[in-house]
Amino acid sequence: MRSYPSVFRDESKLDINYVPSRLPHREAQLNLLNQFFRFATESTGRMTQRVLITGKIGTGKTVLAQLFGQTITRTAQQKGINLHYVHVNCRECKGSFFMILQRVILRFSPNFPRRGYSAQELLQALMQILEEKKAYVILTMDELDALIRAEGMDTLYSLTRVHEDRTVTSQRLSLLGIIRDTALINTRKPSFSTY
Repeated sequence: MRSYPSVFRDESKLDINYVPSRLPHREAQLNLLNQFFRFATESTGRMTQRVLITGKIGTGKTVLAQLFGQTITRTAQQKGINLHYVHVNCRECKGSFFMILQRVILRFSPNFPRRGYSAQELLQALMQILEEKKAYVILTMDELDALIRAEGMDTLYSLTRVHEDRTVTSQRLSLLGIIRDTALINTRKPSFSTY
């Protein structure tokens, strides 16, 4: 059988998970994200941030967040900061807060038991793991609509307030939400900045 050369120079760029090193026409949004989260590499642990990225399908919300995540973790590594960018698709997790938290915990503790905890217990376990590992996380919840539809705003509210109940001084969990339907949050807004 005769083989033909590919018309593509690099087929890996066709992969759905490919993140380019530069996003034309998204420089302003990338700079804004860097401004919102600059504390993560300048005054680590003193505060957290909660930001929403909104827009229609195909406008580059996910790839923008992923490029931001790569950039900020690279900067943190250069400064010796244990900062992690964790990207979770809420729709893939069936809108389950439990499954979202489980995915995050397994990134830090692969042998963590997969059963026997409630979502609130998992949230507290995540905070304990981050404290023990002296790690900081920017958790991106892509397709946040799925979580809100499945579990309501109270779940999101408890996530934004996780640091209020903790006695430790370092704040370790920042949130970045990606959402299409802002009508879901217009009735009772959590503590998110929107742009």
